[in-house]
Amino acid sequence: MLPSLPRPADYDVSALSGFLPAEPPLDQLPDRYYAPWERIIKNLQGLVLSRRLRGVVDTLPVLSTEYLVTEPEWRRAYSILAFIAHSYIWGGDTPLDVSQTS
Repeated sequence: MLPSLPRPADYDVSALSGFLPAEPPLDQLPDRYYAPWERIIKNLQGLVLSRRLRGVVDTLPVLSTEYLVTEPEWRRAYSILAFIAHSYIWGGDTPLDVSQTS
C-alpha cells in the first residue's frame, strides 16, 4: 500500500496563494515603536546610494520584538530586518562581515 499524500495545508501551502500568505502583507508595522526600522526601509535606496546606510544603522537603538503581536507583523519585521542587513553588508565598496562599531 502506498503512503497517503501529504496535505499542502500541513505545510502552510494554499491552493489559492501557494507559499504566500493568504492575506496581503502589511505596508507598515502598526506600533510606532518600530518607526526607526520603517524610516530606514522607506529610505533604503537613497541611503545605500549615498553610502549613508551603515552610519544610520550603526546609530540605531536595539529594539525589542515584544510589540510584534500578529504573524503579519512578524513577517513585516523579518522582511525589513533582512533587507537592512543585506544592504548593510553589501551596500559599500566592500562587503562587511563585522559591524563598523565593533
